[in-house]
Amino acid sequence: MHQATWWVHRTLTIGVCSLIMCLTAACSSIPRQAEPPGTAAKAAVDGMTGIRYLVFSDPEGVRAMLNAAFVTETPDCYDVMSDGTRVYNYLAVSVGGSDGAFGAGLLNGWTQAGGRPNFKVVTGVSTGALIAPFAFLGPRYDETPKNAYTTVDQSRVFVVHSLLSILWQESLTDTAPLREMVASFIDDKVLADIAVEHAKGRRLLVATTNLDAEEPVVWDLGAIASSKSDKKLQLFRSILVASAAIPAVFPPVMFDVEIDGKRYDEMHVDGGVFFQSFSIGSSINLPTTIRAAHPDFTGKFLQRLYVIRNGRVTPDPKEVPRGLSGIAVRAIGSMFKVSGINDLWRLYLSTIHDEIEFRYISIPLDYKGTTEEQFNEAEMINQYNYGEKMAKDGITWMTTPPGYAPK
Repeated sequence: MHQATWWVHRTLTIGVCSLIMCLTAACSSIPRQAEPPGTAAKAAVDGMTGIRYLVFSDPEGVRAMLNAAFVTETPDCYDVMSDGTRVYNYLAVSVGGSDGAFGAGLLNGWTQAGGRPNFKVVTGVSTGALIAPFAFLGPRYDETPKNAYTTVDQSRVFVVHSLLSILWQESLTDTAPLREMVASFIDDKVLADIAVEHAKGRRLLVATTNLDAEEPVVWDLGAIASSKSDKKLQLFRSILVASAAIPAVFPPVMFDVEIDGKRYDEMHVDGGVFFQSFSIGSSINLPTTIRAAHPDFTGKFLQRLYVIRNGRVTPDPKEVPRGLSGIAVRAIGSMFKVSGINDLWRLYLSTIHDEIEFRYISIPLDYKGTTEEQFNEAEMINQYNYGEKMAKDGITWMTTPPGYAPK
């Protein structure tokens, strides 16, 4: 079962539970101290500032962060062709639940095939956020996502609450197992290595959704890794869990913040609520920024955006059973797929604006899964192996979004 279908089944269950809650007076929401509306952009998280950006409310902050990344960069941030042309490579890893095994396999197969770039910027959302740190750190960390996606089952991701206890919960499941798994592969050494790369001008960015602000938040994980705060490791881990927190299915992640000397909390969930993949092009004029950052460089430069779509973007025809569940699952699952396609279009248009070569890959329609169960270990191994083989055989990158017809 792909993430969208899985989500819909749980949503229907939520609907039943909500009806029960409406018929009872026993349950109530969990008390909290939410930040005042419109103040999220100036909140300090665990005493840290300059580590995150609200995409809508703080576009200047995003631009300043990206500008600094080019001004301070070292030659490690780009490849150099034989004629001296500098090549900047960006990577965006999408949502996809357990389909992230495909992306993990693809990256590792790319390493084995040769030619995998050293990415200037890596972005991730949801399952893509779990992959992003290791895609950022490069081949020396290939074994970590392989282990994470090929030795896991549902019990290592979540525990389903009993029907009765759901009345007093904020989600259908408890993700303590996921938090433990994230803690097992994100440690002080990982943060130290990320900080080294951040100092070179490379950037690792992950998105969550601030439900209170109704806005996506982009976290600069390299800035967090470089912080002197003794809370940075726990915050880093919490951000990854928050980015993958499917609303109502997984519990939200609450962040303690401080605004004008007062303490509040923020509620964050899956970054996929706002976008299933993202990059930096829509936030800043990249050609102008690069030229301004290197006034002494008069040669050529190229930019390439690679998007790994952990899921399908092609129609998957099949008979839909007549009934509430069958219709809802198919319709909402299709909406989820189309949302991902729309993100590919958005990214494509931004690459035209910023003179970037656009390339994406997704799970082909001819891939035949062994089960529809989410987080099935055997199926995830199959997806990992499929992605790995696809890359080792040579990835056929798509250069225009689905449905694009050149004139």
